[in-house]
Amino acid sequence: QVLLQVLIILTGNYNFFNVLTIVLAFSLLDEEHVGHWLGRPRRRPSNGWPPSLGSVLGTLLELSTYGLLLCWTVHYFGLEIDWDRKLLDSKVAFTYHEFTMWLRTVTLPLVGVASLSLSWEILAAMYRCACVRGCFWKLWATLQWAIMATATVGLFAVSLVPFTYIEHESNGKLWPGIHQMFGAVERFQVVNSYGLFRRMTGVGGRPEVILEGSYDGHSWTEIEFMYKPGNVSAAPAVVAPHQPRLDWQLWFAALGPHQNSPWFSALVLRLLQGQPDVIRLVQMDESRYPFHTRPPTFLRAQLYKYWFTSPSEGRPGPAPWWRRQHVQEFFPAVSLGHPTLESLLSQHGLK
Repeated sequence: QVLLQVLIILTGNYNFFNVLTIVLAFSLLDEEHVGHWLGRPRRRPSNGWPPSLGSVLGTLLELSTYGLLLCWTVHYFGLEIDWDRKLLDSKVAFTYHEFTMWLRTVTLPLVGVASLSLSWEILAAMYRCACVRGCFWKLWATLQWAIMATATVGLFAVSLVPFTYIEHESNGKLWPGIHQMFGAVERFQVVNSYGLFRRMTGVGGRPEVILEGSYDGHSWTEIEFMYKPGNVSAAPAVVAPHQPRLDWQLWFAALGPHQNSPWFSALVLRLLQGQPDVIRLVQMDESRYPFHTRPPTFLRAQLYKYWFTSPSEGRPGPAPWWRRQHVQEFFPAVSLGHPTLESLLSQHGLK
């Protein structure tokens, strides 16, 4: 999980989300892993030589697993090294149907493997309770085991619901009682699926809202934000773990009509008014804000789709980071007191 989060940090920009996930992952370590940092010697079985058959088989199984994962990754993601261009090329070498069928094949068996693993741990813990000396301490250990085992089984059961969200047929095959248990505790967010953008948007182009201002209603100037894509020649900003809230929300706004984002009308109003606090959310360096001397008379917004350019798209001059295509008007041209703007502000209670 930590490796996955590090890879996401290196290839994406999800603010502090990945850092929080890494912290949660490290919270699972116990004194067997971090005891030496706390000055406690780690309890290890005696290292005899030659190693036992179980140790050898365990090591071989682990190495085989990593080898298979590597081979499958190379095969199913078409990894190839282009030595001439010094690039690692990749492509998805399986279809959506094949992926769906694979999920359908492995989801329920994985639930079975997890159930067997949990059962083994519970039985091993029960055996350790039976080995405790003294009747009182045996009863005390058994009571602790019963409480922890019940809580663990309950937590495991409700976690099967979000775990199987990725494959709806498997989710429907779960015992109805598990769904009822999950419904009873869902509001407490006890268990969750890995849910932040697990279904990625922007596969057919990243939607972006581009604000434009004008003094005469004919000549329009784009307003660049500090972090979001705009100027196709500007490199993406790496700002994690900082979260630029306005730029982040503008991306969500681009996923639907502006009526779904009432705050956008308020943003347009404040920029038309030239409110300094709002302008600083757009550009901290006021010289980079095209209307820093006086506010624009008109504002409008256009919806574009953005794609990264590839190294093969060689052009004279500085290479652009993005290519974009105009989709439609996102927000009509308005000015202070414009009926459309006034109606939207009144409708959303922002007057």
